[in-house]
Order: sequence, then structure tokens, then C-alpha cells
Amino acid sequence: MIWEYTIPTLLFLLFCIAHSLMASVRFKKWLFDKAAWLKSFYRLIYNLLALLLFGLWIVSLPADRILYRMDGILFWAMIAVQIFFFSLALKALLSQNGLTFIGITQLIRKLRHNTEPGYLDEPERGRLVTSGIYGFVRHPMYTFIMLVMICSPVMTANLLYAILLFALYFWIGTIFEEKNLVKRFGEDYKAYQKQTGRFLPKIFS
Repeated sequence: MIWEYTIPTLLFLLFCIAHSLMASVRFKKWLFDKAAWLKSFYRLIYNLLALLLFGLWIVSLPADRILYRMDGILFWAMIAVQIFFFSLALKALLSQNGLTFIGITQLIRKLRHNTEPGYLDEPERGRLVTSGIYGFVRHPMYTFIMLVMICSPVMTANLLYAILLFALYFWIGTIFEEKNLVKRFGEDYKAYQKQTGRFLPKIFS
């Protein structure tokens, strides 16, 4: 029943609001003006809070039911496709310096050298990555995460619900994310937007 997804949807909305607010440049500047010492720990706290809220969302999901299931060689073929897309998502993460993205680099520098991040919650302002996977789409991690879910050989009601929610969140979330990226990289990012599709290569956009 649809009503069974009311609480999960509210929790997911809380996750989206918290995740987007904490990712905004304006919020981080405001917070660091009040508590500069948080800079080295912020990214890790941000990710741990996201995991906590995401975990609460998963726990709140209703009893699941299978919509369809692939069998035989097709089942294992789709598992292989999922592994392939997951490896591409991981590659996209590592292309953006995964340890910094998680917040480990900032914590290590603080503990070893007592140094604070130079740009908000990151060690440095960084560079705009437009090569490799990022030369085809601007948000490859989101694209490949969606493909991993869509290509599941076992489709359930909860998974379909998750696909719809994440598709909507990724679409709306990237609007705000890219506003921050334009502030950060200026005309370079605007040119990148014109040349490269958001989730699909330009030939499909």
C-alpha cells in the first residue's frame, strides 16, 4: 500500500534537506565563521550523518515484495553488469580524490600536522575534473548508482520506490550542487555544462 511509504518518504526528505543544506557553500561559510575548528572534521561528520539518516530510511521501509526476478544466465549477466557499473561509480569517486571526499585526508592532516583545510572543508580549492569519465557526464557517480539499481536482476517494490526517489533527488540536488560549482569554478564550469551532459552523454541529452 502507498501509505506504507509515508514515513520512509518523510525520512528521505529529511535526509535530502540535511544533505543539501550541509553541502551548501553559504551554510559552511556561516558555520565556520562561528566554529572554525569544525573545518577539519566537517566532511567526515557530514558523511557519517548522511549514513545515519540513510540507515534510518532503510530501516523504515515496509515489508518488501518481489515484482519480478530474472533466472539462469540472465540473472548472472545482470549481476555482472551491476558490478561493472559499480566499478565505474567507484572510479568516478577516486577521480575526485575519494579520501578527501569522505573526509579522511582532512582528519589525518589535522592529527598529524594540526593544519586546517584551506578551502572550506577541503584541503585546497582543487581543480575542475573534466577528463576521463567526467568527459562524458558531469555527475557519473549518480548515473552509475542509478544504473546499478535499475539493472538489478531482482526488482522489488522497495527497490522501485528507491529508484524513483533517487532519480528525483539526483535531478533536484544537482541543480543546487552546480550552483555551488559555478561559484567555485566560474566560467570554466559554465563551459563544461555546455559541452557535457548532466547524467547522459550529450548525444543522448
